[in-house]
Amino acid sequence: MKWLYATPLITCLALAACGHSGTAADTSPPPAADSEYTGLTPKYPRAKPVTAPAPAAKPAPPQPISFATTPPTPQPPPANATPAPAVAATSLPTPAPADNPTPSPPQDSTPVSPPVTPPPLRPMDETEAKQEVVVLTTPMGNIVIQLNDVAAPRTCGNFRKLVSNGFYNHTVFHRVIPHFMIQGGDPNSRGDDRRTYGLGDPGYTLPAEIQLNNVAGAVAMARLPDSINPQHASNGSQFYICAADCPSLDGKYTVFGKVISGMDTVNKIASAPRDKQDDPTDRIEMQASLETKQQALEENPR
Repeated sequence: MKWLYATPLITCLALAACGHSGTAADTSPPPAADSEYTGLTPKYPRAKPVTAPAPAAKPAPPQPISFATTPPTPQPPPANATPAPAVAATSLPTPAPADNPTPSPPQDSTPVSPPVTPPPLRPMDETEAKQEVVVLTTPMGNIVIQLNDVAAPRTCGNFRKLVSNGFYNHTVFHRVIPHFMIQGGDPNSRGDDRRTYGLGDPGYTLPAEIQLNNVAGAVAMARLPDSINPQHASNGSQFYICAADCPSLDGKYTVFGKVISGMDTVNKIASAPRDKQDDPTDRIEMQASLETKQQALEENPR
């Protein structure tokens, strides 16, 4: 009877011993550590840490915008320049950049010099009364020009010769700019093709005789731009008259005379309606003649 109860107990103990022995006999290495960097796939994958996004950069405050305030500098008119649609060929006055082959004309907003008040009239002596002056007759009035043979003898001699030969008759003022200048004397302007105005001359140039300044009423010769005329040689016939002081032209053009009567006419011509090339809409023809100073001023008082 005791055997019967002991047998199950012995059997259980034997099984337990066998199970313990089997565990001890298992010598295989333990599984590798569960790591996301080992390349092994764990039985229960770990969740990867979530990296919080970097805070968005704050936008930079807007910067103030600066605007250029430097006004454009005016340029001088051309004479005998390469035909740019109806632009004067003889590099006539064109304020600042002096060497620009196709100078831009000065704007109408160019500061206007106050009208020049002529000095009080004084009695002329006999020599001065007989002195020859040039009278330009136009539809808008007459202009009396006194030449300066001391400052520009060759230019004055050439101008007198052309006037006495009738060269300027029926030519026009083909370029006018208010508060700046009026330009004429191109033989091409006798014709109707305005594209050729400003490109003509008598077939020769004159050496520069630069001594006088371009004050209001100054009469000077037009010329080609510096880029092709570094000697500042003058056109043989084209000239301009300053409607205001033009200091930007000083030292660049041959001034050979001054208006002694008729500045109101100069300003009327300068303000005439004109096209995009500064060519007056209506023809403003001139007739030129030589008269004694006394006679001219009696007929055209200042």
